[in-house]
Amino acid sequence: MRALYEASFSGDVNAFSDAMLDDFEAHVPPVLPWGGVQHGPQAFLTKVLPQLAGAVDFASMRLVSISADGEHVAADGDELWIAEHWVVRDEKLWRLRVFYHDTRPLEAPRTAVGA
Repeated sequence: MRALYEASFSGDVNAFSDAMLDDFEAHVPPVLPWGGVQHGPQAFLTKVLPQLAGAVDFASMRLVSISADGEHVAADGDELWIAEHWVVRDEKLWRLRVFYHDTRPLEAPRTAVGA
């Protein structure tokens, strides 16, 4: 998981989708414009990641912790109060449930510093 996050933060847009099972499912808070349940890697790539990339600078994100227990993995970040709960099956990503403390920074596209 750590390698997937590091690759993603370094600009590898396929890091997570290449590691997903075909029946991957992402549960994103429904308050977000791209929220709800997304089915499959392609839906995650086309419906979630572009919206998230418009709201968050991936290069500035830092992973605070990863905890694992069997097939369950939890990851926490520091730019946003975010927690991601992953379920891994057959060494691939099967389920994702995202938790945000405050979704307001994600609800509008980010602006350049000094704009």
